[in-house]
Amino acid sequence: MRLLFLTKQQYMGKDLLRDRFGRFYEFPRMLAGQGHHVRGICLKYWNDELDSRVAGQCLDRVEWQSFQLGWNWPAAFLRYFRRLKEIATDFKPEIIIGASDAMHVIIAASLSARTGVPLVVDLYDNFESYRATQLPGIKTGLKRGILSASAISTVSYNLAEKVKNEYQASGIVRTITNAVCPEIFHPTDKTLARRTLRLPESGLLIGTAGALRANRGIKTLFQAFEKLSSMRSNLYLILAGRVERGLHIPISDKILYLGELPHSDVGHLFNALDVGVVCNRQSQFAEYGFPQKFYEMIACRLPVVAADVGVMQTLLVGYENCLYKPEREDSLAETLEKQLNRPSVIDILVPKWKDRGGDFHQLLEAALKRSHRIKFSGSSNSLVINS
Repeated sequence: MRLLFLTKQQYMGKDLLRDRFGRFYEFPRMLAGQGHHVRGICLKYWNDELDSRVAGQCLDRVEWQSFQLGWNWPAAFLRYFRRLKEIATDFKPEIIIGASDAMHVIIAASLSARTGVPLVVDLYDNFESYRATQLPGIKTGLKRGILSASAISTVSYNLAEKVKNEYQASGIVRTITNAVCPEIFHPTDKTLARRTLRLPESGLLIGTAGALRANRGIKTLFQAFEKLSSMRSNLYLILAGRVERGLHIPISDKILYLGELPHSDVGHLFNALDVGVVCNRQSQFAEYGFPQKFYEMIACRLPVVAADVGVMQTLLVGYENCLYKPEREDSLAETLEKQLNRPSVIDILVPKWKDRGGDFHQLLEAALKRSHRIKFSGSSNSLVINS
């Protein structure tokens, strides 16, 4: 198949091409590895003053092109869409894939409508919860894009139910969760991992990595740690990731901030910890999302404590003792204390990106067959579609 994959370039504090990171890099990579001709187009919403040589290159058999949006967004989006039409005319894709946010769903749906090429949408979050989706017309455009898709992949079963029941999508809807890179996330020696990151080799280390934001419940972790550290002199809190503007990490010689680690070093962090924490709050984002770090921690055989929101209750059936009540520092402190005293490693199967790439490939094939049936039915003046 000839596949055109549209995505934003900067997300989760990473750059898709520079860091070769995440779902929107792995899906195209896996598809190209199966012999498909994949062209990826990624859009930078802002200039991060990084090396611009990634404007066009082939990575893992995927032909990537990068575009900078610029300051005048309305005019810039129009120019970008015209360029995409030129690329589609030249490339002649069999499927257009829109991913990463509401704007890319809208753009991909518009391109699909103009070219007559089937559309597949990948929802790795509840895009309705994004601030940009609150702009006039964006939420409506998002829903129309989803409704026009031949197939939709969702990061969680909760989100799949929303797409089916609230949006009433007529296309194929399948849940394809996130996964891990086994080369990075696997069990290693704890002492060696601590030495690699220059962390205390003795004592108990709890921590987390990723977006350190108030709306993800990080302050609850600060408060729980303060309570626990007053009873345990050998306890440390280790943090890594992008800090939200205005958020202040408490000053303490027992709280160590490692900055924004390269993705390849996050595996060292999770192997260095005694307990990993998946923070969150009750929100539309948390209800439908899938915390990537959960699978990464589990793959490293790290005992985990997680906020009881969204999909976590389903994932941790039989491990309810690892859940804490969101925004309750006493509940988090109590759950951490239990894991520190009697560590419980969650024994579930952690998917690899190769597995999820195969799932996405099957969805694309189903979408292509469905679109052919629709065309055939349309030529016969039939409105009956069997998905």
